[in-house]
Amino acid sequence: MKIYHARIVTPYEVIEDGTIEIEDGKIARIMGYPPENPGFDDIDAGGKWLLPGLVDTHSDAIELELEPRPNSTFPIEVSFYELEKKLVGEGITTIYHSLSLMEENAKKWIRQNNTVLQVIDDIKRFSYGRQLIRHKTHLRYEITNTVAVPEVKKMIQDGKIDQLSFMDHTPGQGQFRDMEIHKRLLMDHRHLTEEEANQAIEESRLQPKLDPEILHELAQLASQHGVPLASHDDDTLEKLSLVKSWNATISEFPIELEVAKAAKQQGLFVVMGAPNALLGKSHSNNLSATEAVQLGVVDILCSDYYPSSLLHAAFKLYQEGMPIFQAFNMVSLNPAKAVRIDDEVGSIEAGKSADLLIVSEEEKRTILETVIVNGQIVCQMNYLRPISAGILQ
Repeated sequence: MKIYHARIVTPYEVIEDGTIEIEDGKIARIMGYPPENPGFDDIDAGGKWLLPGLVDTHSDAIELELEPRPNSTFPIEVSFYELEKKLVGEGITTIYHSLSLMEENAKKWIRQNNTVLQVIDDIKRFSYGRQLIRHKTHLRYEITNTVAVPEVKKMIQDGKIDQLSFMDHTPGQGQFRDMEIHKRLLMDHRHLTEEEANQAIEESRLQPKLDPEILHELAQLASQHGVPLASHDDDTLEKLSLVKSWNATISEFPIELEVAKAAKQQGLFVVMGAPNALLGKSHSNNLSATEAVQLGVVDILCSDYYPSSLLHAAFKLYQEGMPIFQAFNMVSLNPAKAVRIDDEVGSIEAGKSADLLIVSEEEKRTILETVIVNGQIVCQMNYLRPISAGILQ
């Protein structure tokens, strides 16, 4: 199959009126001219963008799909495949499902130990079956969860974890360094009274944490098994030094600009949320992704809690003056490099899997039309023509 008359976005340039040849699911050739005799199965892109499929290294969407409301839990056999349809419709062709291993009796069912371990097993099992996109797992391990260490070790050894991050959500540091903002979030989202919120904060603050030696041991085990390690919500240079000592290669959501700059200088991949970049601010009043991107200290955008944000955030950066290949490297090639799958996916280059998006623009509206994974069309948006006086034209 060929895709021609396309504006092809490679990691380094835009090829106007270019052509891609796909063979055996891979990009065979990239040419700067249309074919002489297009075949019946070839695609005329009509001057639209041809972009690499999006690589999302941190998405919480599976949690909401499984437990959309408290006490409303849906079977993984439904949630996994229904979520997949939503993700492919957002242009995400490789997803790292992020699951938070909070504690044995976490308030959210989806973050309890037994639930998380079973869901990771299920995702791995489903990832070998019929699918629209590529599925990976990202275990977010809360360091106050002192009982799950043996299970985490076994999952690493059994190859069930594709990315590991250490989290610390105790109040007074990291994401919740501002106690008043944290209290308001608890009151707004969990509908607690001020007294209940203060009590919850105090209980959380007093939780025991894993011994640093155990964290170091887990980090070493991850390294031995080729599992990329990420820190989370780095808020001080001291914390950054600690995560570097673990051989972490990714800094997720640094809280302070000074820390983001230091992480970048020390060779870590710096990840910020695409919702933050799209909205222009952090929902918890931390570092603005827009500011950090403008200062050149961000390598990767992830969808975090809102999958739709990834494609639109990249186009927003382009519309604000960033070269489009640079903007899309942040949602395709750079994340693929960070999680060490860039030899297979993440960019439009010969020899890589043909994970591709055909995208048009209508004024400032970004319109995803076609999604191709491994050389196969897996999603096609056939928009109706404009409606006039209630009648299809």
